[in-house]
Amino acid sequence: MRKRLPPRREMKFLAKRLMTHPLCMQVTLVLVGVQVALTGLRYLLGGTFTYGVASLAQYGDTVSGLYFNDNGFSLIFRMDLTQTVLALPVSYDQLLRFGIFSLVILLVLSPLRLGAMENYWNLLRGQHAGGVRSALRWFAQGGKFGKAVVVEFLLTAGVRLAGIAATLPSIYLFYLFYTTTPSMAAYTTTSSLLQMGATVLAIAALVFTFWLHSVLLPVRYCLCAHPEYSLGQTFRRGLASAKGFRGAFFGFRLSYILWFFGSQLTYGALDIFVTPYSSLGGMIFLQEAARARQGGGQAPASQPPEQGSSGDGGAE
Repeated sequence: MRKRLPPRREMKFLAKRLMTHPLCMQVTLVLVGVQVALTGLRYLLGGTFTYGVASLAQYGDTVSGLYFNDNGFSLIFRMDLTQTVLALPVSYDQLLRFGIFSLVILLVLSPLRLGAMENYWNLLRGQHAGGVRSALRWFAQGGKFGKAVVVEFLLTAGVRLAGIAATLPSIYLFYLFYTTTPSMAAYTTTSSLLQMGATVLAIAALVFTFWLHSVLLPVRYCLCAHPEYSLGQTFRRGLASAKGFRGAFFGFRLSYILWFFGSQLTYGALDIFVTPYSSLGGMIFLQEAARARQGGGQAPASQPPEQGSSGDGGAE
């Protein structure tokens, strides 16, 4: 018989207790420090895309669309109703820098993140956590390095591309809305339906993207819990670790949503708190889910596991 999970508050309380461990704080500081440094460097060297809102008068009769020039291209989106234009200019040089920096960030942060989270798992299990040196070993071991890159690519680029694809219907409805509603005098019931539909679809796309990330996230936790697994084992057992509790896990991740927004607003600086808090919380959830599926006794979520405990969130 499947047992119930501990209260969400208790699991998050245990995560807060574990994240204050000195080794946890050390690996998190290194991870977030490198992450913020790379993000800042990409911004300073022009490897990010920027957009702006300009007056419609500056663009005359230019219609919405993609326009190429000698240096790159620009995406123009007219909003006659507000007399503004949303413009996203991209140069080929900027596109190249974005690609290079994205690759560098992936290759540097992937093993470092998995190494840090391996330490999180060890602390949760009550085992010895190797600290920063053990995290850096993910760079030196080719098998672990390659698996880390594949998993992180899926969770970053893969999920983001899926999210962009999911927003296309809402963008199209917004395009129809602004095309058919050039002024308030032209605002009709159809305009209202288009506007509401586009907004609903945009929100649905955000929720879908977050849900997809939550579905795939246990794969990361599985790999850092068991670096010896092959990629096939990692994906199979990682996805299975949330079986029967995917909805609850999605809700658990949603409880961190304000922290995730705070991380975005601070360009990742708040991850010094958010990364260990949310990661340890997710690991504890999956560990309790494994116990609940097995119908075994439930360890108090407010106490760390005893020394030598092998709980791994069902990613065995």
